[in-house]
Amino acid sequence: MRAGAGKSEIILKDDYLEIENFAVVHKTLNARALVIESGRTLVILSIEITSLPNEGAEDLKDMIARKYGVKKEGIWICVTHTFSAPHLLPDSVLKEEEKIEKKAQYRECIYNASMEAAAQAFAELQPVTAGFGSGYCDINTNRDVELKDGWWIGEGGPGLADKTVSVVRFDREDKSPLAILFHYGIQSSVLDGSALSAGGKAVSPDVAGVASDYIEKQYDSGTVGLFLMGAAGDQAPAERAISETFVYGERIRTDRQEEGFGICERLGSMLGEVTCHIANRIKSQDVKEEAEIGRMTFRVPGKEMERDLKKLHPTREYPFTANGEAEVLIEVMRIGELALVGVKPELNCVSGLAVKACSPFEHTLVCTMVNGGAKYMADRTSYDRLTYEAMNSPFGRGAAEKLTRQATELLDRMAASKTQI
Repeated sequence: MRAGAGKSEIILKDDYLEIENFAVVHKTLNARALVIESGRTLVILSIEITSLPNEGAEDLKDMIARKYGVKKEGIWICVTHTFSAPHLLPDSVLKEEEKIEKKAQYRECIYNASMEAAAQAFAELQPVTAGFGSGYCDINTNRDVELKDGWWIGEGGPGLADKTVSVVRFDREDKSPLAILFHYGIQSSVLDGSALSAGGKAVSPDVAGVASDYIEKQYDSGTVGLFLMGAAGDQAPAERAISETFVYGERIRTDRQEEGFGICERLGSMLGEVTCHIANRIKSQDVKEEAEIGRMTFRVPGKEMERDLKKLHPTREYPFTANGEAEVLIEVMRIGELALVGVKPELNCVSGLAVKACSPFEHTLVCTMVNGGAKYMADRTSYDRLTYEAMNSPFGRGAAEKLTRQATELLDRMAASKTQI
């Protein structure tokens, strides 16, 4: 096996930041890349932005495929899902030509950083050994809590919260870590919506970005720490700058403002420290198995979705209106007993754990917001409770359970073909 890794800053321009009321860059945003050669070439990008439209992910896949002769099926464009980064807003929202042009410039900055990180990774390709480890990190919480009027976003909900940190370490021939891939179920939303005391918001890679920076600073070998987001639809940071509740239908928000920076540093450093502790215990080994790619498309129930999120609120009644069917893609990257399962929708914790439990492979990581996004795909309990994830979803009841079954079928099929070989 050979591997290479790279990192490049996303250069932000003030005039686009102003559109979403960002006033300062508290911590820089970066794109990170990992390239793995093991029979075939796999490319994983981890970009510190909130989301990337499907067409943006396709653009980057096309650019990488053309430049390096890699098959598009072997490329994953992932985001860390920090809420404190500018969005690539639709033209219909921006409306003004000047703002649309500024968005194009911002998109180009994302592309440039991503391609630079990929270029570094391809240039650094070298023989590596690899190993897997996991551990426990208590910085997330189930965010679905019951209020008098219904279910809403909070902290310490009764649902599942997956505290598992999974780590893949890639070592150079001198045993120094080339890259550390870490996976955890959390939305990096400590600073989501928080305003500075002087006005405006702060740009930040939030929890996942702080963790990546922490990991990279622990080693003096140019190690790159790449974050992959797990099934985090209902997984929030254990503490956030903003708390929100509803009392008799009235929205009540409390903003701790600059205190949020300290929360970010504390939670992100905890995640980084646990990741390093796990990585330092890993005994990397030669990898002989060739990489395998699996893909499956299928259809699930669709439903209408409220586009104005400000209209959503806790409720005991909500009209889930069917809207035909939606196509869903599952992608798998497998090397030996490690299987990465990638999907666009944001899954709830229970769905990720179900795929992991049913997988025939020893190590299975369910990754969301891979190669684009598709909003939430909530589980049946969320529909029963009328949670935010269920209301803010283009998928109908039962979609998440079907995805779990289809993912298991794909993994079983790949395991069977491996056995036959």
